[in-house]
Amino acid sequence: MPFYIRIMDQAEVGGVFNIYSYIAVMLVVLTFGFETGYFRFANKDNRASLLKNLGSLMIIGSSIFCILVYLFKTNIEFYLGNEYLVADYFVIGALIVSLDAITSIPFADLRLQNRTVKYAFLKFVSVLLNIVFLTFFLLLCPYLLENEVKYVEYIYNPNIKPYYVFVSNLISSIIIGVYLVPGVFKTKAKLAFKQLLPIVKYSYPIMIVGLFGMLIQNIDKILMPHLINENAMEALAIYGANYKIGVLMALFIQSYRLAFEPFFFKEGKEKASKDLYAIVLKYFVIFGLIIYVGVLTLIDVVNLLLLPEYYEGNQIIPFILLGQLFFGIYYSLSLWYKLTDRTNYGAVISGVGALFAIAGNVLLVPMLGYIGAAITSMFCFFLMMVISFFLGQKYYPINYPVGYIIMHILIAIIVVYLSQYLHSENQLFHFAIKGTIFVSYFAFLYITQRKDLIKILS
Repeated sequence: MPFYIRIMDQAEVGGVFNIYSYIAVMLVVLTFGFETGYFRFANKDNRASLLKNLGSLMIIGSSIFCILVYLFKTNIEFYLGNEYLVADYFVIGALIVSLDAITSIPFADLRLQNRTVKYAFLKFVSVLLNIVFLTFFLLLCPYLLENEVKYVEYIYNPNIKPYYVFVSNLISSIIIGVYLVPGVFKTKAKLAFKQLLPIVKYSYPIMIVGLFGMLIQNIDKILMPHLINENAMEALAIYGANYKIGVLMALFIQSYRLAFEPFFFKEGKEKASKDLYAIVLKYFVIFGLIIYVGVLTLIDVVNLLLLPEYYEGNQIIPFILLGQLFFGIYYSLSLWYKLTDRTNYGAVISGVGALFAIAGNVLLVPMLGYIGAAITSMFCFFLMMVISFFLGQKYYPINYPVGYIIMHILIAIIVVYLSQYLHSENQLFHFAIKGTIFVSYFAFLYITQRKDLIKILS
């Protein structure tokens, strides 16, 4: 994001955010919830066979998807396109989504085997490759073009910068796919698609849950160009760039999800301690609130990632961070329907959230602009969290420290609210005040949680 906003103009940045929203939604459809299904059904005896069969099914499904997008790209552009979303981008996006879907099962296998170092290394290499190709296309090529280096014009057109964002992503996905996918077929297991029927039955509600969840997170960026009459892409750029500040919370939630899902499937509903799940949620919330308070009290430091013309969007960050935290809590609570095989409930809860998100954006964005989208996002995840909690207490009751969690959330909100009014014209003193507030909050948590943490670690 900091790179995009310094290389492209606001409208182009908004276009990139818009296109990636479609990519994120389609990735959930193509993966079909099979990662969770793989965790649920894989064991020592069938892991290799399941890996090969699921991998084959993903390749077939992804290939059909790419062919269909290519054949109907003109029709897709007519219904979904805009000035920055043209037919060629849909085809490139389909290839990116397909490759990422195919590699999702080998990546899930690494998580299942607790090969976290290899998993993290490959994900890091993927990001690094993306950055390298972005730098080549958007920094080196313009420099070479300005200096009239021969043949550069054959691979670079300065008028379509967003195009090279997706080309860079595609090349990165191809390289990772070439490394990972052949390993799926090295096993001696036989192809047996009948083995997949229980997984498909189990996973499709998970896919619906994921689809609705991804729609909730991206419907604002998909609809905004259609709901704002003037300078819609510029508004989307400001919204999207500040939304990305919330990625600090999203990264924490993602790392939690990557570890939590294999963990509770291994523990199972018989073996696991419900008290342990309650403790996990408690400390997830506490660490999430450290991020919430840290980002908002030190927002002047965080703004170094942005440009001054994007600062006006800072007002959405509290809503985005809290919304992401509520989403993380919802994900933690969702173990009840996954362990009891009531995944249909997850689809219903997410469906309610998706309908709320669409309605909220349609109603609030024309009136409040991108602030309406941020408010909708937060309340949507809050609603899903509350519904999941009460249903979970009915089918798989866990004594979560609800009052304790609510108290900590309110304290964090108050700390952030107070920090907005304690400032100084002297920049050094200003940063000292903000830093003191954050350190004081961290010290408060340490003092109140020290005995429990010592007990847990011992």
